[in-house]
Amino acid sequence: AAAVLVAVGASPKAHGQAHAYEPEQEAEVVAHEYESLYLVFGALLVGTAVIHVSSTVHALRALPVTVVFFLIGIALALLAESGAFDSAGLVMRSYSSWAAIDPHLLLFTFLPPLLFGDAMSIDTHVARRTSAQCLILAGPGVLIGAFATAMVLQYVLPYGWDFPTSLMVGSILAATDPVAVVSLLKDLGASPVLTMQIQGESLLNDGTAMVLFTVAYGMVEGVECGPACTIGYLFKSTLGATALGALLGWLFFLWIRRANNSLNHASSIIQISLTLACAYWSFMLAEGVFHISGVLSTVAAALVLAHRMWPVLVERKAVHEFWHVIETLGNTMVFCLAGMLTGRVIPNHTHALKDCMWVLVVYVAITMIRFGMLMLLWPLLNRCGARVPLKDILVMTWGGLRGMVGLALAILVDREHALKGDDGERVLFLVGGVAAMTLVVNATTAPKLCDFLGVSATPEGRMVLAAKVARSAEAHINSELEKLLQDPAASRACMLTVVAESVQRLHKKVHDHFRLGMVEPTEERGTSRHVSPRSRSPREGLRQLGFARAGSQESKLSSSTALHWAVEQLRSHHPEQPDVDQLWHTFNEKRLLLRSGSSKLASFQFGGQLPAIRKVLSENVMNPVQLQIVREVFLEIVRASYWDQLQEGKFLSGSGEPSLLINSVSLAKDKCSTCLADWEVLEKDLVLETLTEVEQSRRARLGASARGTPTMYDARQCVVGDIREMGPVRKCLEKKALRKHLRSQQQAITVAMAFIEAHRVAQSQIASYFGGRSHRFTDSPEEACVVVESQTQVFAAATALNSISKPVRKKVGTIAEVHRLCDQYRRFVVSAHEGGVLQAKEAEALIHPVAEVLHEIEETG
Repeated sequence: AAAVLVAVGASPKAHGQAHAYEPEQEAEVVAHEYESLYLVFGALLVGTAVIHVSSTVHALRALPVTVVFFLIGIALALLAESGAFDSAGLVMRSYSSWAAIDPHLLLFTFLPPLLFGDAMSIDTHVARRTSAQCLILAGPGVLIGAFATAMVLQYVLPYGWDFPTSLMVGSILAATDPVAVVSLLKDLGASPVLTMQIQGESLLNDGTAMVLFTVAYGMVEGVECGPACTIGYLFKSTLGATALGALLGWLFFLWIRRANNSLNHASSIIQISLTLACAYWSFMLAEGVFHISGVLSTVAAALVLAHRMWPVLVERKAVHEFWHVIETLGNTMVFCLAGMLTGRVIPNHTHALKDCMWVLVVYVAITMIRFGMLMLLWPLLNRCGARVPLKDILVMTWGGLRGMVGLALAILVDREHALKGDDGERVLFLVGGVAAMTLVVNATTAPKLCDFLGVSATPEGRMVLAAKVARSAEAHINSELEKLLQDPAASRACMLTVVAESVQRLHKKVHDHFRLGMVEPTEERGTSRHVSPRSRSPREGLRQLGFARAGSQESKLSSSTALHWAVEQLRSHHPEQPDVDQLWHTFNEKRLLLRSGSSKLASFQFGGQLPAIRKVLSENVMNPVQLQIVREVFLEIVRASYWDQLQEGKFLSGSGEPSLLINSVSLAKDKCSTCLADWEVLEKDLVLETLTEVEQSRRARLGASARGTPTMYDARQCVVGDIREMGPVRKCLEKKALRKHLRSQQQAITVAMAFIEAHRVAQSQIASYFGGRSHRFTDSPEEACVVVESQTQVFAAATALNSISKPVRKKVGTIAEVHRLCDQYRRFVVSAHEGGVLQAKEAEALIHPVAEVLHEIEETG
């Protein structure tokens, strides 16, 4: 903090300082470096007010707050440069200290936490699916954009710049700004794939742009760098930075996992502090020590934690809240500073009016260049990942924002006088103007563009599910209202008529919401189409639920919705119509196989509704798109159940089971167009061979007699006896192999039991939210199909669980019961402390033995 204050308070004679600030005041400013804090917390206060107003005033919710921060910064700079703060010396000195900020300090202070916080929350499964597309956009895409922009700057603008200078400025303008782009994507509501494509490009294109900028900057200063030098720097700056970031991320993950102790009150603080330290060290080591891309290093470290860290956190919600606060504070300061630095250039630039026209020309040119680059790479993007429709190309073109990173590089060019005359000032004016145009024009209109193109529209299948939840909620509220009306004491405590009218108004507003959210169906002119009464579209599902429009308006469908529906079908890889006969065949086969194992672990909680479910599935033709959506919702409920089990302490500390389970949901969502297959994903990573079989083969190899089927105790005793007769090296290896196999089977048991519990919870919630008050699937063939698919997988998981020997299952059950009882003991002590019965030290002393007992039971079993 002291270094930041010294840096922002120093250099009062920097180029372009505010006119009211005199050189003789230098001693006073340096003596009062704390005055730079007034602007920081002033911006924080104003930013908080903006967020508060925009969140409470409905008309302002669509306006991106980051754009407001940027405009506030511009207004502050224009007022300061016009002399409005001449009489307020404190405000002027605080402004001047930040106006003279070193661009390196600007990047080192604000960029790491903003990049890290967003990259750390990325869905790594979606990131892997779009990684090739992001690399294409961040590599060849940036090169095409930079060289095309350089050609425009050299041959269109009247500045007489040579090609190295044009390429240097083109490299600044070609790369999208990660901070600005990420803040925009949070307001768009686009699909996860499109969001990841834009976000991944902005996070990765810094490597290519920085290499081009460094090479071109060296050429401008007369430094010769041949092809070998350029390629070497490219590999060092990109691959080296990625490797460094991945290494640091892995090291910090090991430390975070080591601090995973829910019985230690300091564990969550340690883990949160480590994430913040990882953000800054990955950036500082890359940029400051090894002189490679700090952005790529920070993103790589964050992705490692995003993939590994979340299941081992003690307080996952606390980490989310902490980084949300960091993001809010960072965006407030970054965009206020970016606006301030942009606004500061306008009155100080000698050719401001003339160059404004060229700013507009460059803004239009880079927008057209970006669109042309995306169209050129469009076939390659479609070959390397998810299909990219034309409307996504338009959103990606319009979402290419420029911001703080480009401004920092332009300030660097201006401050270090790399160019002659007014060219440095002109570069800063040009970059600042383009950044202002993209933020003010593109960022404010991007949500409207997404709405117009249907990118952020809610699929009709989701509307059907939301309507079913609304129907269930309405039935629940009506039931509670009926109880209230029948309560004799209620009439004396409240006005029941007003309560009933309020409930009716609530129901009416919900119905109106679904009517407005629906898109009206239409038929093509001159054509007629017969629809089978057994087939149901999402529109018909809404109509059956009572949320359809009345009259002739029901028969109209806008062309934009038809296009949106077609694109959704293409994106889902043409969902398949399920084979109901094969579904029931597999269901019965798995159930009979489980019965042969004589297990009651996986009883079907909707077994009494099997005749009704069979009837629903046989009499209705399911909509494949709607079925895929229900499967995806079901898997999200399963994922939430896994997180609940983790929070309840049902997994061993630091074990890999939670990551395995949570990742299986992401992998299974890729198969939702055909079936529900998360157990198939899990089964590939589990060791289901019984220890008895392993030891039988071991005894056969050693020539030992094996009469009958040995018990677990006999098998282990045999192994222990064999190990005692071995040499020390082989003895160590055999013990390690035996322990590894036991641990693998314990993992299989834990995963199977967690899977069964999560699926039972998901089945219950699907019935509760989508099955109405009776929790039945009489009008929900898609939900019924998913529940049957789920129970089929539950049968398979229970069968796999039965294949493991009882002693091993008993050992895992013992550990689970010890964990449960210790957790109840801990909760009792914590409640006593929160109720004021125990002091903090007394509660800690009572809880400390729990960790020792759990460690002993995990080690010895």
